[in-house]
Amino acid sequence: MLIKRISEEFIDDEEVIVGAGTVLDAVTARIAIMAGAKFVVSPSFDQETAFICNEYQIPYLPGCMMITAVKTALRYGADIVKIFPGSTVGKGFVKAIKVPLPFANVMPTGGVNLENMHEWFDLGVIAVGTGSDLTGKASEGDFSGVIDRAREYRAEYERLLSVATPL
Repeated sequence: MLIKRISEEFIDDEEVIVGAGTVLDAVTARIAIMAGAKFVVSPSFDQETAFICNEYQIPYLPGCMMITAVKTALRYGADIVKIFPGSTVGKGFVKAIKVPLPFANVMPTGGVNLENMHEWFDLGVIAVGTGSDLTGKASEGDFSGVIDRAREYRAEYERLLSVATPL
């Protein structure tokens, strides 16, 4: 399994945290955790997956696109709620969530890119998830291009941290 291989390869690298994405059920979550996943990301909330992740003390990031789903995910111990797809629900949804649930840790995924990530952080998100904007060059076999893009994301994140106003 790829998760196991990567986890073993980077076991001493504090900058690499291996997780599992697009996890649809508790069985898959447990298999990923046993292989070394340090977090689990899902496109939707699943109660049994939440229970497994909580049992193993592994952060669970379920995808939600309604405030009821966000509230349910938090009730079942989700550490961060993935607002998915961010491009569909939009920044207004994040703003709307933060009013009744200011303590909710949210992470938009889908529609996030290097040029607009600051807008999401300005709304109070704890993290952002990106896909093709980060990994697009891999489809061309340009893996060093993916690494370069990841470095650009990290630099932008660090820049945002340096200009952030403390609460």
